[in-house]
Amino acid sequence: MDEHDGIEEISVRLVGSSASGSDSRWVDGTELDAELPSYPVLDEIEGRQGYGSLRRRLVKRPKRVDSFDGEAMEIAGVHGHNSKDQNFWQTITLAFQTLGVVYGDLGTSPLYVFADVFSKVPIKSEVDILGALSLVMYTITLLPLAKYIFVVLKANDNGEGGTFALYSLICRYANVNTLPNRQAADEHISNFRLKLPTPEFERALHIKESLESRSSLKTVLLLLVLMGTSMIIGDGILTPAMSVTSAVSGLNGEIQGFGTSAVVIVSIVILVALFSIQRFGTGKVGFMFSPALALWFFSLGSIGLYNLVKHDITVLRAFNPAYIYFFFKRNSKDAWSALGGCVLCITGAEAMFADLGHFSVRAIQIAFTCVVFPCLLLAYIGQAAYLMKYPDSAERIFYDSVPGIAEVGVMIVSTTLVTLVMLLIWQTNLLLVLCFPLVFGSVELIYLSAALSKIKEGGWLPLAFATCFLSVMYTWNYGSVLKYQSEVKGKISTDFMLELGSTLGTVRVPGIGLLYNELVQGIPSIFGQFLLGLPAIHSTMVFVCIKYVPVPVVPQEERFLFRRVCPKDYHMFRCVARYGYKDVQKEDHHAFEQLLVESLVKFLRREAQDLALEMNLNELEFDSVSVRSRDSGAQGGDGNDDLRIPLMRDRILEEAGTVTSEEAGTVTSEEAVSAFPSSDVDEDPSLEYELSALREAMDSGFTYMLAHGEVRAKKNSLFLKKLVINYFYAFLRRNCRAGAANMRVPHLNVIRVGMTYMV
Repeated sequence: MDEHDGIEEISVRLVGSSASGSDSRWVDGTELDAELPSYPVLDEIEGRQGYGSLRRRLVKRPKRVDSFDGEAMEIAGVHGHNSKDQNFWQTITLAFQTLGVVYGDLGTSPLYVFADVFSKVPIKSEVDILGALSLVMYTITLLPLAKYIFVVLKANDNGEGGTFALYSLICRYANVNTLPNRQAADEHISNFRLKLPTPEFERALHIKESLESRSSLKTVLLLLVLMGTSMIIGDGILTPAMSVTSAVSGLNGEIQGFGTSAVVIVSIVILVALFSIQRFGTGKVGFMFSPALALWFFSLGSIGLYNLVKHDITVLRAFNPAYIYFFFKRNSKDAWSALGGCVLCITGAEAMFADLGHFSVRAIQIAFTCVVFPCLLLAYIGQAAYLMKYPDSAERIFYDSVPGIAEVGVMIVSTTLVTLVMLLIWQTNLLLVLCFPLVFGSVELIYLSAALSKIKEGGWLPLAFATCFLSVMYTWNYGSVLKYQSEVKGKISTDFMLELGSTLGTVRVPGIGLLYNELVQGIPSIFGQFLLGLPAIHSTMVFVCIKYVPVPVVPQEERFLFRRVCPKDYHMFRCVARYGYKDVQKEDHHAFEQLLVESLVKFLRREAQDLALEMNLNELEFDSVSVRSRDSGAQGGDGNDDLRIPLMRDRILEEAGTVTSEEAGTVTSEEAVSAFPSSDVDEDPSLEYELSALREAMDSGFTYMLAHGEVRAKKNSLFLKKLVINYFYAFLRRNCRAGAANMRVPHLNVIRVGMTYMV
């Protein structure tokens, strides 16, 4: 690490924050930042250390000021609760809305499940019907109900669900993100931390260390998450068409002249109408479709109950799981193939977890257990009762040959990630942890192996889509990591900046320059390109890093982290703008600029306050040494045992309170009061000068300095790496939206400079 790095980022944690005292690894894996606790005089040194050791610690390592640490601690209690906590009637309303958004696929599955099952296993006896019904009932009970409702939904990330939510949850407890831009300050975001249970803490730490120390495990975990996400997308492309076509196909044969062509045309019209209203948002769409789906589920349950009573109530024997054994014993290989149709009964179950961010855990649980689950059971039981009397009607009633493979793959990914959450985060008993993948994972693998037989029948299509999306996402991640590593290696040294002086070897003109880069620490190499290419540099420079942290949403008041770069007269700062994975950069450039300047002003004021406090603490220590030296002759010793550390409280820092003394020789309260700075830090001339310079720069306007970077593989790289980086990754970079486009920055305010990164 550069010897000036400690000077480059002089910052002090705000009084009252609760940082960890342990060392923490910083962004590029090579720089260590010893995160000191909040001012040691408040908590750590009482009655344990001499005052001289306090001074040495303060002088040896200036503490860090993060602009929003104070605000984060003040509002920590505000964001700690689940924002989706609702009263009873609000929860019921949300549960009603879930019917129109979450359970559409599960609700339409009775249209084609038995049709697909009995296309593989002809009905020759009641064992076939009872065995298939028992399979369907226990599949719905085991996976959607037992797994998702009672286990997986609890593994949410502050109310967010889905594969990426699980991944972000794991990333918060273990540094497994392949992009090495994690900062210790990220852990102080109000909804970042979660309380860890302790019974299995040692095992969790061992798993955490294994994940963090092995890059291969990080890659495997990332690939697993990307596979799950890709399969969700691939399945999502086909699922709407499957559901709508299956529903419309019921008219085929019932209306004269309504053939296959009519089914396709009507399905296309319905799909276009459905997708055209998506822009109104989940709430309105859910409220619009919820009555229709509620009526649908009510009809399924009512018709099923009617068929059960009217045709054959003895199908209730299927609650005996022994009929599953009889089904496989009678049909052997054909029964295995029929599992591919049986798995269709849980199509859409993953949506209960993936769509969790729009609703709440309680709402989804209520809707499934009270409406969806009983209605689906009655529907399948009623269909089985009808088939007991009319076994030849299966093909006419249900839609045949619908492939659901990607869906099972997503379930397996969720099972794996939830198992890791149970080990690392929940620290569940090892026996219970093993039971989860053993029970649910085994069932899902069995269904997956059976569903693979449907690849030739069209199941290859969602897998092909998933493969394409997986390639795109992994290529983007791979190229981004290489680019970031290249930027870390090419950082400009602080020595070079000090040699240039505060003028940076050019002319400083009024204005604020926002230089966008991806580094969270250090001076980016692209800044050197601007120094070479521009005749003048703005009087205030801010290195802006847009960073996504593994939380759903970062509160706006915790958005920015500021730190000073180089000495004060350089007027250079680093700003890390943090966003969650659900945050959208909706603010225009005016709002962004205003919030950034307000945060910078707060940072400057807090920095001045803390530096003044440190200066006065040093004066206090010198006064104490003088008192001790005068009394040492009378006491006949060096006086170390008689000197005690004053007890300082938060109120002292804000209101210049008093310091109590425990024994003779302790500093008096009057001396302690005079040692602290006044609350009006605006009287500091250097601060007033810097604030006036900032106001002048702001009046002159903002300029966005962006790198038009090209990423190329090194000449000695492998052919595959050159192909991926020079063509595939380059194509993705050319077609992604840049930061200036996202914030709608006027072109007149943008300066670009070209640069090539060799990776």
